[in-house]
Amino acid sequence: MKFNRREVLAAGLGLCLAPAALARPVLPGEAPDYDARELTAVPNEAAIGRRYWSPSLNEGYVPQGLTVYQDEILIAAYRSTERDQDNGPSRLFRLGRNDGRLLGSFALPATYGHPGGLAMVGHTLFVANSGRLLALDFRETCRRGECVPLRETRVDKAMGPAFLAASADRLWFGPYRREGAPSLHAVRVARILSAAEAPVGLADAEVTVPLPLFAQGATLGSEGSIWIAQSSGNRPAFLSRLDSRSGAVLARYPAPGGIEDLGYAPDGKLWAVAEAGTRRWNRWSTFYPLVFEIDPAKLVVG
Repeated sequence: MKFNRREVLAAGLGLCLAPAALARPVLPGEAPDYDARELTAVPNEAAIGRRYWSPSLNEGYVPQGLTVYQDEILIAAYRSTERDQDNGPSRLFRLGRNDGRLLGSFALPATYGHPGGLAMVGHTLFVANSGRLLALDFRETCRRGECVPLRETRVDKAMGPAFLAASADRLWFGPYRREGAPSLHAVRVARILSAAEAPVGLADAEVTVPLPLFAQGATLGSEGSIWIAQSSGNRPAFLSRLDSRSGAVLARYPAPGGIEDLGYAPDGKLWAVAEAGTRRWNRWSTFYPLVFEIDPAKLVVG
């Protein structure tokens, strides 16, 4: 049996190492060089499969939006190393879903300095930034490194969007709220892509259901339920599965702290990204700046 240097030192001092004190694993992507901490032991670790370092951590990028497109994971992130700076130059990164390899990246418009959510409808990529929705032609231009905007739509900020999820012909989104009674809204993609000048408002929502507090990300599962990622700074985080018709919480699972957006892969796995341990949020107790796969069948309610 082999022991790492930290375990040997601890044994010599008569210490008992907590589960979090394991050697940092070698993972695809560029490991952070600004902090030597091991990854934190997180809730529902047995349900977590493949793990990759979030892209460009050393440059200060903070991951926010995520979606799955075929064999790629798309991550939207903004650059900030300061706690009080919540906007910055933003990029979209393309990772290979099977190996975490960086396939490319491109800049997002300056008005998308906090790109909280991504969703794909067909080959159209939608990017959320509070009060704004941007539609991009992903297949024809973005994968070549120069995105052509198809449409930008303003949204009533009472509706968000803080995150995005997509069904066949609808975008689902809502605001991030620490208190109150927020709602999740489903709006037809045709309305969002229309030439209408008026911002998308509550009257455009075909479905409105209650939304849990602290919602940071969302995706629709194959069974029709809605998965919501909930986190707030250094507090415990959760995954909630909602009934898409009523918004009723069907199950709630503890999740890694700092969890942000979610995506649903063709094989039935969820993908998520966490900002805990990025340069901006490196004082939290959780150090888990990863893109990671979740097997819903292995999640345990806690």
